[in-house]
Amino acid sequence: MFYWLRSLPLFFLLLLIAACSTLNPATHEGSLIVATTAEERKAAAERVTQLFDDYYQLRLEHSPTLRSRLGYRGQFEWDDVSEEAQAQRITEFQQLRNLLLGINEQALTFEQRTQYSILLSHIEHDLLLAKFDQHAYGISQLHGWHISVIDTLINHHPVRDIQDVHDYIARLRAIPTLFTQWQTHLVNAQQAGFTPPAFVFPAALSSIDAILTGEPFDGSDASPLWDDIQSKIHQLNLYSNSANLLLNQARRALQQQVKPAYQQLRSTLVTLSENAPSEQRMSDLENGHEYYSLLLNGYTSTAWDANTIHEIGLTEVHRIQREIRQLMPRLGYPGNSNTDALNELFAWQEAQADRFPETHDGELAFLGYQRLLVGNMAERLPYFFTTLPQTPIAVKAVEPYRRDSSPIAFYQRPSLDGNRPGMYYVNPKRMNDLPRYRLAALAYHEAVPGHHLQIAMAQENTALPEFRHLLYYPAFAEGWALYAEHLAIAMGGYDSDESLYGKLVLELWRATRLVIDTGLHSKSWRTEDAIAYRTQNTPFSVEDSQAAIQRYLVLPGQATSYKIGELRIQAIRNQVKAKLGRQYDDAKFHSTLLQQGAMPLDTLQSVMLHWADQQRQQYPSQ
Repeated sequence: MFYWLRSLPLFFLLLLIAACSTLNPATHEGSLIVATTAEERKAAAERVTQLFDDYYQLRLEHSPTLRSRLGYRGQFEWDDVSEEAQAQRITEFQQLRNLLLGINEQALTFEQRTQYSILLSHIEHDLLLAKFDQHAYGISQLHGWHISVIDTLINHHPVRDIQDVHDYIARLRAIPTLFTQWQTHLVNAQQAGFTPPAFVFPAALSSIDAILTGEPFDGSDASPLWDDIQSKIHQLNLYSNSANLLLNQARRALQQQVKPAYQQLRSTLVTLSENAPSEQRMSDLENGHEYYSLLLNGYTSTAWDANTIHEIGLTEVHRIQREIRQLMPRLGYPGNSNTDALNELFAWQEAQADRFPETHDGELAFLGYQRLLVGNMAERLPYFFTTLPQTPIAVKAVEPYRRDSSPIAFYQRPSLDGNRPGMYYVNPKRMNDLPRYRLAALAYHEAVPGHHLQIAMAQENTALPEFRHLLYYPAFAEGWALYAEHLAIAMGGYDSDESLYGKLVLELWRATRLVIDTGLHSKSWRTEDAIAYRTQNTPFSVEDSQAAIQRYLVLPGQATSYKIGELRIQAIRNQVKAKLGRQYDDAKFHSTLLQQGAMPLDTLQSVMLHWADQQRQQYPSQ
């Protein structure tokens, strides 16, 4: 139960799944206007504000890990993922939903009603997912508590005084309890018929081995945790006796609690892997089609079914491929770009692609080039947005302990207090998969004007209720990031036809996801079918396609959020532009959109059209 609490996947801020076997979704009147008194409006405003705060406090109360990621200090424990604690959370969030339903929605202002509908719809969608708890894999090649605890300690547990060190060591000692609860869930899921595919386990075991390699576990260089705690203690500049005392405590915790916990976890995973299916799609599982349909609704912010999304994907793939053919002569392609097979075009370009050498110097150059791209784009932002965040962004290489289980690149949000910047991580382990021509679009997606701009602007908007900083909507976040790749054309972010080609290739990558994800989980495609489609329609290799498809298999539906989100944001922009006419301004539109924070795209459409109406009233003569 409670997938995000048990495994903390890459996008860790998914709402928890509450349970209610007889839930009937609430209906909300959108057009009926009912007169209300001033007293009713005041009472409704106070009540809904209190419930917003109650939700925020419940989330913080139940997750020390979340508190760390948000920048709250003083965390000395892990989330309680026992069955008893999960049942208690179910009760509390169901009660909160019932209280929300008691609000007089008609007495709320437009802004209050927007926040109300966001929270209520989010909770209700997760309630509908409750019975599919074990369909969500508790571990994959991309996520799991074995990685999350390391990431939390290294990247989200700053040490500024001795108490912070004691909290860190307390967390080391508490890892066995967390892992025991998590393993119980994994074993119970397998007994119920829900085991992750076999390809998950080698990657997870490799990560465990990397975590346990080095001092104080063996005689080689420092392990990731030992290196981290040593560095943090030394930065305090304590007297040597005090520092040594703390280091000895940390060493004992690593040897006596952490190592046995990981060894036991490793043994459990080996046993689970013996009965793992070679591949598994949602259609292979009991009620899998129903579960997949709900996932698509959540990930895309639409009611579109798998067939509709599949067809949109096919249309987009064809359109993008046509644009690639039109660009090929400008790249110097010697053949006939209109008639030659796509594989010939792709192979010619890939043969000429510049890649960073797989050496230490190559890694440094790879990282430096990403920093250059982000820095150059950051200088252009003031000309294309009316409001910009103050929170900085840093470009960082993925740590060695998690390179095998990490994607090519990803973004990690800043802390709410601003002490930790947004982090754009790039994976040197995968840099050979990234020819130089694709790196510009990738940086614009993950950093600026993509994820960092979107997340930092929302976090700095003090007008948003605090609970909004906890909600994650993939179609909004990934849709904006893909939209940002295209926006970068107008911003001058692509300095060559080759980098424009890279932008189209990455867009093609997201369009094929609509076809492949739905093909796998609703149309009985096998892995071979998906690999064949991807290699025939994109320049990606068989090896890269295998990794991508394994991701789609363990995160069903998530990959559809990018392209569907981008298309819907484009449609909202066109609607606002048509409504405003000559008053329309891209910079105002983009800044206003991002300041709203992540939300369902139907709600975003309503908010942006409301904003457009306000603009027309404010500047009627323009």
